[in-house]
Order: sequence, then structure tokens, then C-alpha cells
Amino acid sequence: MKKILMILVLLLVVGGGAFFFIKNKSNANPEPETTQKKRISEPVNVIPVSERPYMSIDPLADGHNVNITIHSLNKPAQSAEYELEYQAGSLLQGAFGSLTMGTLPQSTKILMGSCSAGGACTYHEDVQGGTLLVRFDGEEVYALKSDWKYLDNLAKNDQISSRDAKFQLSSPSLTKQRFIIVYNSPGYPQAPQGEVVSDVYALSTPGVLNGVGELTMRANFDSPDLKIAGWNGQTWQYFSGQVEDKMITAEVDLLELYTVVSQAS
Repeated sequence: MKKILMILVLLLVVGGGAFFFIKNKSNANPEPETTQKKRISEPVNVIPVSERPYMSIDPLADGHNVNITIHSLNKPAQSAEYELEYQAGSLLQGAFGSLTMGTLPQSTKILMGSCSAGGACTYHEDVQGGTLLVRFDGEEVYALKSDWKYLDNLAKNDQISSRDAKFQLSSPSLTKQRFIIVYNSPGYPQAPQGEVVSDVYALSTPGVLNGVGELTMRANFDSPDLKIAGWNGQTWQYFSGQVEDKMITAEVDLLELYTVVSQAS
């Protein structure tokens, strides 16, 4: 009986030691925890257009990267968090990040793909564009969301439109541009003459964009006083055209930003 008791005690000691060793080994190398980035949840597009920033999304010549640029602010902010989403083939892709608002413009480069630790990169194909959501943090927090459309112009098309089809541009100069983006910029760098009566559209390419084209834009209402205003980086230029059913069509210089204004006297 004593031998049996001694054997049982020995088994308990050995078993307890093994459990302690396994537990300590497990704690020494814990499994990594995965966290999901908190998504921006503030109400979007609440502040007036006149208080919104001028931003652009610009394609790079390599066809795999874009730059998000905040050109100017009309409402102060110390930082900005962004969520860039886009359709690539049948998949919805996204990128998250932040910018500190110092001297403007502020810009960040975003890879439309992924790279391993060893440097091997996989690029997303058939990118079509999507949405950009930006949360500005300052004395007043505000968030803005709008569409962007991406065109890989390998076929040398001379026409492009925005995702909402309220901006339609045709020009022979577009055939010289491999990558083109039309972005519904939330705001503009400075107020044009007259009342702004349409969305604001930024047009960007990797190369210098010049020449003329025929542009059709949709306004919020009909008026014989409608004009297309184009921003050349320093000042607004104004183009008269034909107005019908809230649509204005005019021959314009190819510029970086457009909107429709009513210049009723």
C-alpha cells in the first residue's frame, strides 16, 4: 500500500511540474493580437461648401500609386485622418492614414496594392476609383466624403466623366494621358465670382495637362446666367456656354478644378 501511495505522489509531482512548464512556455511566447482600425463615424458633409478644404487625388506615372493632397483649409484643423476606398476588379480595397496640418499643402502617397516585409509588391488591377472620407480634427471636428474616378487610359480615349456623370469632358489632349482622375473635391481654394451652383470637380493627370476641351456640367437649377468657372492654380477663369435642362456645355481650357457659377447681376 505504501508503494502504491508513493507512486501516486510521484505522478502528481511530475504532472504538476509538466503543467507548470507548459503554462510558462505558453506565456513566454503569447500569440500576437490583431486589432481593427476604428472607422470614422462623424456625420459627413455637414459644414457649408464655403468652409470646406480644397483637396485633390492625383495619379502617379507608375500607375500603382496616388497622392492625396490637402491644398488649403477654410476651417482650421490640426490633423486629418483619411479612409481611401476603391474598387479593383470585383474587390473593394482600402487604405487608412493620417496627416498633420502644418504648412499647406500637405500630401501623402498611397500604394494601390501591398508589399511584403521582403519588398515584394502585389499591385491591384482594374482600379476604378471609389470614395475618400477625411476627418479633420481641430476646435471643431468635421468630416467630408466624396467620390473619385480612376481611368487607366491605355486605349487613348478622349472622353472622361465623373462617377455621378455630372461632369463630362471630351478633348484630344486626354489621349496623351495614361492615367486620369476626376475627384469631387469637397471645396475650392477661394470663392469664385457669383454663386456656386454645382459640385466642385478636380481633374488630375501625371503629366502636364493643357489644351482645350468641351465640358458639360450639371447645375442645381436652370439660369441663362450660368458659367463654368475653372481654377488654373492662381485665379478663376470663366467660360460661357449653352444651358439646357440644368446642363451647361462650354469650350474650356483644361485646368485643375471646375465648378458652375451663377453670375446674375
